[in-house]
Amino acid sequence: MRYPDLLPSLAIGAVAGARSMTPGALIAAAGLMGLRTPGRPAGLGSRPGQLVALALGLGELLGDKQPSAPPRTRPGALIARVLSACMAGIALAPAGRARLGGVLAVTMVIPSALIGLRARTRAAKAVGPLKSALLEDGMVLLGGLACVMSAARINR
Repeated sequence: MRYPDLLPSLAIGAVAGARSMTPGALIAAAGLMGLRTPGRPAGLGSRPGQLVALALGLGELLGDKQPSAPPRTRPGALIARVLSACMAGIALAPAGRARLGGVLAVTMVIPSALIGLRARTRAAKAVGPLKSALLEDGMVLLGGLACVMSAARINR
């Protein structure tokens, strides 16, 4: 049994650990561009669902810069990340491996959230909070885009 085709599911879990709404937003954006992920993500198969996911992703990116943004390691934030990772892991998993894709994605959430928080805290001290947040956004978006594009390519 080969597992490289599950790497996008595993990696999207790390993306969800950093930004809970980004995986769904990226999958929605791929759908709007005519790309299909191997799985059928709940709610992201319709145009309205895709637009809502994009709005939520953008809102999170903007809200994350606010001083009032809650830490990503709070229980509610972690639950949102786990649910997002599971949905995205399922969507990016190859046919017949949806459950495994969801489980793999979920395993990455807490380590990613903890490592990301620590890195962001250090970066904020070095370059300031806004620059550190923007750097993290860039890395998360590029990583998530690579996951989605890789799964969409594998799907062809």
